[in-house]
Amino acid sequence: MTYLVTGATGNLARQLIERLLSDGHRVVGLDLRAPADHAGVEFIQVDITDTDAMETAVQRARPDVVLHMASLLSSSSEADPSRAWSVNADASVALLESCRRVGVSRFFYPSTGATYGGPLPDTLPEDFPQWPQNVYGVTKVAVERAGAYYAARHGLDFRSLRLPMVISRYAPAAAVSAYASHAFAAASRGEHFVFPVDPSVGISTIYVRDVVDGVFTLLAADPDRLTRRVYNVHGFAATAEAMATEIARQHPGFSYEFAPDPAVMTVLGPLPSVHVDDSARRDWGWNPRYDLARTTSDMLTQE
Repeated sequence: MTYLVTGATGNLARQLIERLLSDGHRVVGLDLRAPADHAGVEFIQVDITDTDAMETAVQRARPDVVLHMASLLSSSSEADPSRAWSVNADASVALLESCRRVGVSRFFYPSTGATYGGPLPDTLPEDFPQWPQNVYGVTKVAVERAGAYYAARHGLDFRSLRLPMVISRYAPAAAVSAYASHAFAAASRGEHFVFPVDPSVGISTIYVRDVVDGVFTLLAADPDRLTRRVYNVHGFAATAEAMATEIARQHPGFSYEFAPDPAVMTVLGPLPSVHVDDSARRDWGWNPRYDLARTTSDMLTQE
C-alpha cells in the first residue's frame, strides 16, 4: 500500500513513517526540505502552499492513503495569521481536492484540543462547543469541517484525531505545550530543567507511541462502526509536579525548579485534564498503553 505523508520531517510524521516502513509499505514524503537521511522514503521537496506542485506530487505518488501532517504550530500561527491560514487551511482544502481527483481511499488529519475554546470544564466532552481562542485552533477546526464535507459530498474517507499534549522525543523546541517532552530530554542529558508552569498544572496528555498506534488503529477500523469523522483521544492526566517527581524517581539526580511563565500559563493553565474519549473506545477500540510511569521509562531509555 502507498502512503503519502505531508510534513514528513515533523515530530509525529517521522514516527508514523518509521512504522510504515517497518510494515513494508511504500512511503512518499513531502516537506519543504529533504532530511539528511530519508532511506526508504521517496522524498519530494515541495511547498504545501504551491497548489500546482502539490497536485503534481499527488498525481505522481498515486497514494492509497494520505497522512496530512504538515502544519504551522500555535506560536508560528499567532505570529503570522495570514500565513497560518494559507498553510493550515487553504493548502489542506487544496490537498483534499487533489485527493478526490486522484481517488485516494483514506485521508488522516491530526487535529487538536485547541479547536475548543472559552472557559473549559476540567473533563472535556467531545461535543463541547468549538470556539477556538487562537488562529491555530481556528484553522484546525476549519479543516475538520472541510474533511467532513468531502466525506459527505465526495465519499473521501476522512478520519481525524483531536490530540491533547503529546510527549515525544522529537517535540519541537518552540511548542508551548512541549515542556514535558523537554523535561525528559533535559533529564537524559543531565541538565537542570525549569518548568515554565505552576506545579499544579495538569493537562490531558498522551505519549507518542499511543498516538501512532491510535492513528493506524483508526485507519484500519471498519467504516460502518465509525460514528464520527473526528475523535477525541486521551492518554493520562498528570500535574507538572507529578511528572517532575516521576522523572526524578526513575532518574535520580534530576534537577529542576518551577518558574511559571505568564505567557505559557495563559495558554496552558485553563486546559482540561481529561479529554473524554468514549466514542473512540467504543467505535474502534482505542485503549492507550502508556501511563505516566511507562511513558517516563520509555522516554528516559531512548537514544
